Amino acid sequence: MSFWKNIFGNKNASESNSNQHKTGQEADLKKVIEILSKYKRTAYLPQIKKTKHEFSTASKIGGLPYLRNGHDWPVCPNCKKNLQLFLQLNLNELPERKDKGLIQLFYCTTDEPNCESNLEAFFPFSKAVCCRKIDIAGESIQIKPDIQEIFNEKVIVGWNPVDDYPHFEEYEQLGIEIDDDIYELMEEKEIGLPIEKDKLFGWPYWVQSVEYPFDRKTETQMELLFQLDSEDNLPYMFGDAGIGHLTQSPDNKEELGFGWACS
Repeated sequence: MSFWKNIFGNKNASESNSNQHKTGQEADLKKVIEILSKYKRTAYLPQIKKTKHEFSTASKIGGLPYLRNGHDWPVCPNCKKNLQLFLQLNLNELPERKDKGLIQLFYCTTDEPNCESNLEAFFPFSKAVCCRKIDIAGESIQIKPDIQEIFNEKVIVGWNPVDDYPHFEEYEQLGIEIDDDIYELMEEKEIGLPIEKDKLFGWPYWVQSVEYPFDRKTETQMELLFQLDSEDNLPYMFGDAGIGHLTQSPDNKEELGFGWACS
């Protein structure tokens, strides 16, 4: 009897230790979420509606931009063709931080020559990219752009607020310490993580390391304005399933940058 009791007794002890470990992990996870709650931000996922192409001031992903004059659509200095509109935000329609005017993100999608590679479009402030904040002055000018194919227009009709948390690559700078097994539990339960999808505001999801650009005049670290995930709402792949970040200087709202990274 003692032989079998020892065997089953050891098994029960092992199960008890395992349960205690899980209970301990859950308690640690709760503490970690409490710590991360101090850094929680609200991000907004775009609600989109496919519509016909229209030169308008609407917030949109892809499609046609608002133009102030006949020469207002940015041109790539490498291929001499018009840049593709990736994003347009009507600042007066944002869920928070409302402002006047539009923010527009244009990007060269020409394959031959490969302007993305030639002009290193993955780095902020590349000449293959145009990020700008402009005023709205009447109806948009309408022109026929020199571009191979214009992306489908997806108008942003609303915003879904969600909780967003810093990427683990930022933990050291923020002074956050989390054990690897607890972080694995966070990933398993999808708790306390940054959102990978297209989003307004929130925390950047870094594919590699932290890559905030800095204001070229004040040297202040820029902040996330909008994140574009490969082939989420935009029909474009950044390298190998990369993620792009449109950032803005807190010192100068005119200073915008766009860069991306992939694994």
